[in-house]
Amino acid sequence: MMKKTAQNSICMLCLWMAWCSFYSCQKETFVTGKKQDSFTLQSTYTETQYDLKIAYPKTYDATKKYHTIYLLDGDDYFDEASAVISNQQREDVILIGIGYVGNNQRGRDYSFPKDSDFPNASGGAKEFIQFINNQLIPKVETEMGVKSKARTIYGHSLGGYFALYILFQQEHPNPFDNSIAISPNLMWKDAYLFDLEQQYYNQRDSLDKRIYMTVGDLEGASINLFFNAFKNKLLTRNYTGLSLDYERLSHVSHRNSPIISFKNALSIIL
Repeated sequence: MMKKTAQNSICMLCLWMAWCSFYSCQKETFVTGKKQDSFTLQSTYTETQYDLKIAYPKTYDATKKYHTIYLLDGDDYFDEASAVISNQQREDVILIGIGYVGNNQRGRDYSFPKDSDFPNASGGAKEFIQFINNQLIPKVETEMGVKSKARTIYGHSLGGYFALYILFQQEHPNPFDNSIAISPNLMWKDAYLFDLEQQYYNQRDSLDKRIYMTVGDLEGASINLFFNAFKNKLLTRNYTGLSLDYERLSHVSHRNSPIISFKNALSIIL
């Protein structure tokens, strides 16, 4: 009996080791197929050190121009987004992931105005735009030699808010040709973005940009309500030069929307 119990224990141990080995191998095969660079950059505008990652095509040619996608929340989505680009064999795309060294400051960087009810720092989007314009893009394009034929900003949730905020704020240049706003937090600070868009429209009737917006049908009534209201507002504007694409994703939650939408965006907006 003891011998049989020992044999069973050994079998169970072997099965467990085999399962662990298989699971480990599965993780290791998550290959992006890209040449990658990584570096840190200290911002003089936000006083924050950023962790930057760049995924190049396999056939990268420094003399050619590429679609460059600046991915917010790079700490979370860079590997998955890079794998999507590789799986779709998009040899015309370079991905730049923006993350953080140390404390994550997305709540501060992706938002404006400041919200005193928000538990952490907020309201720093203007400084973050200056970091992008005056430090990050020059680093990528001038120092590292990446040639961009079109720039895209990608953001999810509060990052999605930022991807739209940068379009309608008029204090600093918007360096992006395309904005991908996934599940944007349009409720931020009493729906401030609605007022900001109205201010923009009062002064300009053109918006020579491309926008792709999505929301999941499982994200809750409020986020869907605000999404529809903002989308409908843009549709009635008839901005000259604006190309607007939008989707309400079926059976998709807030957590599942980032990469599903990224996959769609590659074919819709680029």
